[in-house]
Amino acid sequence: MNLKHAIATRARVLATLSLLGLLTPLLSQAYPGQEGAIPWLLDLTTHWQWIYLTGLILFGLLAALGDRRWLVLLLAFPLPWVTPAPAAMPATGPGALLSVMSANLHLDNAEAQPLRALLARERPDVVVLLELSPDYARQLEGLEAYPYRELAPDYGPFGIGLLSQLPLNGVRVVHDQDGVARIEANLDHAGQTVRLIAFHPMPPIEPRFHAQRNAMLEQLAQHHAEPTLIVGDVNASPWSSAFKGLDTTGLKRAGTLEGTWPAVMGGLGLPIDQVLVSDHWSIESFKVIDGLGSDHRAILVKLRKE
Repeated sequence: MNLKHAIATRARVLATLSLLGLLTPLLSQAYPGQEGAIPWLLDLTTHWQWIYLTGLILFGLLAALGDRRWLVLLLAFPLPWVTPAPAAMPATGPGALLSVMSANLHLDNAEAQPLRALLARERPDVVVLLELSPDYARQLEGLEAYPYRELAPDYGPFGIGLLSQLPLNGVRVVHDQDGVARIEANLDHAGQTVRLIAFHPMPPIEPRFHAQRNAMLEQLAQHHAEPTLIVGDVNASPWSSAFKGLDTTGLKRAGTLEGTWPAVMGGLGLPIDQVLVSDHWSIESFKVIDGLGSDHRAILVKLRKE
């Protein structure tokens, strides 16, 4: 077997596996139910769409060295843009503007100055902080631009915080059955109440947490007659079964598919940091921000309330 044939043979296997990876969001969405090992394992395979796409291109081209018919696999190139949960519509007209930032700080990140500099530069109206430690929270004292706040820091990975330039009402810290906190609040924006939820569930490291995350997102999505925002590290990418059916409730993601974790992978990482919005909102702009000293990249979205 010559070298060219050996490379092409192995490339065919890897190209086929890459194609299967690109199809996993469809398989995960089609699988009935959310509990048990099979839907959990299927869901874990959905997130790495940019890796699968890279493999499809690379190994598809190598496979074609032996047989050009393998180039047909490249027809699957659009799948990562076809299979994710629907995004909110881009803004096309006037409306009250609201800017929202989500930043997973990383539990061991002890330096708040990069965040303070980012807030001074971007001036988002609302900031959700994840993995907020007590030491980090103390460094956020004196932020005069954010007089409204609710901080629930923790020495574990589920400290959480909410900073706002706009008045907050009915603020409460809610703990789930595993003691993981989320913050629920009403935000006064342009003379209207906005339902705001800062959310960071357990990562789906076992079937039980996978099912709990999905059920919690579904529950939070059910009640949004008023404008609603769910903001945070949802530990799920837009290709995940966690987003299954959310669009039927009017809840959609406000962002691109650019990776946010791990930060070292840049845009090829997993887009698990999300702002989910009810259909009252459209997207003015979205960007991913590096430089906070975290393993996550922050996200900043500007929304228009139609």
